[in-house]
Amino acid sequence: MDEPLPIRRAAIGCLLIALGGLALALIVRPAIFSFSTPRDDSAVIVATASDVVDGPIRRDVLLTQSYGWPGEIDAGDGRVQLSVIVAPGAFAGVTAVPAASPLSDDCPLEIAQVGLVDCKGRAWTLDGVPLESGLPPLDRFPVEVQSGSVTVDMTRTIDD
Repeated sequence: MDEPLPIRRAAIGCLLIALGGLALALIVRPAIFSFSTPRDDSAVIVATASDVVDGPIRRDVLLTQSYGWPGEIDAGDGRVQLSVIVAPGAFAGVTAVPAASPLSDDCPLEIAQVGLVDCKGRAWTLDGVPLESGLPPLDRFPVEVQSGSVTVDMTRTIDD
């Protein structure tokens, strides 16, 4: 005949299981943070590689802080929204530039047939090179394509 489990034994068993789960969590949680990618603005996934193959695209990203890039918009709580144009590079790879004119923050860049054009008609290539003399080049962010994801370092430019 089955006898009921003593309450004391059941409570101790449940306590041991809970302590085992807590110990496992204390081991796994630090491992997750030590092996994961950074959670700052140095590794922002903006698109997939297949999105960029067909041509340039505009993406809005939310940054944890301001870096002084052209076109930054305050998003509250110290965060900043920035539009970025991601395009296939002229020679190879992928390029990413802010989607605002370096001459005026309130003048967005539009994707045009010749490349990128601001509200005053000034033009740049998709790589950020000016098509007219006397214009500054666009800031270019470092880009990596890993496992089909286009990851941009929004904390610095290629020239830094």
